[in-house]
Amino acid sequence: MINYPDKPYDNWSQFLAAVWKHGMSKGNMDPQVAKFRAFRAGEAMGDTLTRSNEARYIRPSAFLSCARQTWFMRQGFAPEPMPENIGLTFAMGHAMHELSYAAVESALPSCFKAEFEKEVDLPDWWRNAVPESAEHGHIDCLITVEDEEEAAQYLELNGNHIILVDFKTMGGYTSREHKKKDFAVSPDAFGYLSQLAIYASTVHPDQVLLTGINRDQLTAELMPRSVALELLDNERERILQALTCETDPCKEFLERWEKKAHFYCGKGGRKGYCPFADRCEATYCED
Repeated sequence: MINYPDKPYDNWSQFLAAVWKHGMSKGNMDPQVAKFRAFRAGEAMGDTLTRSNEARYIRPSAFLSCARQTWFMRQGFAPEPMPENIGLTFAMGHAMHELSYAAVESALPSCFKAEFEKEVDLPDWWRNAVPESAEHGHIDCLITVEDEEEAAQYLELNGNHIILVDFKTMGGYTSREHKKKDFAVSPDAFGYLSQLAIYASTVHPDQVLLTGINRDQLTAELMPRSVALELLDNERERILQALTCETDPCKEFLERWEKKAHFYCGKGGRKGYCPFADRCEATYCED
């Protein structure tokens, strides 16, 4: 495990980055943990590369970033297919997730408890709004303080004892944006905050870390960023409104974020990342 620092880390983001780096460094990863996580990664990668299509229902990790996207799914329209070669990207994501779990498990001091891919019951408000969705979900990592006195030698706890950690693999551009973005005023194009808002309402953490892994530069530092709980509370209310609205919300994401939305929605004939971009563009909507 990681040694006591010269002085406690200032916050959980710094501490998690140091734990991950130590666990990823040569000779520090527990061999049995490494083998187990490599096996798990292989299974997930094989499934991803051989699966013919993605699930076609609203879930915490998909179809929530824009209210109209959610509306199209509720009306029974199928999203546009992902690129044929997207499987490799998802496969590498599985590998980096499992290796990150191995690094944290190997380096985390015994005064903390880490649970990975923790299954939780999705909240009642979600299951009532999306009855066709799964009843359970999985949180990447939940860290709890087991021994407060010892834990305080590693970092300034400041009353934070239950930490929800979500790992996201990111390309170079997204990684650079992740380091500096203000989550309160930046569009959540890929639904990262939406997913966290749902899971935070199941485990009630003291702090939430949205943690980036740069898949284009594997020696880069881990990028944990704290997300304000108040922001997730607001996001949860927005999701509930999107799930229960009775009329077409039109180009809600574009109206909410204006020019900032073009990366996801597309602009001037350039296709965005939204799986309903073509339908949204072609469908007349009277405000």
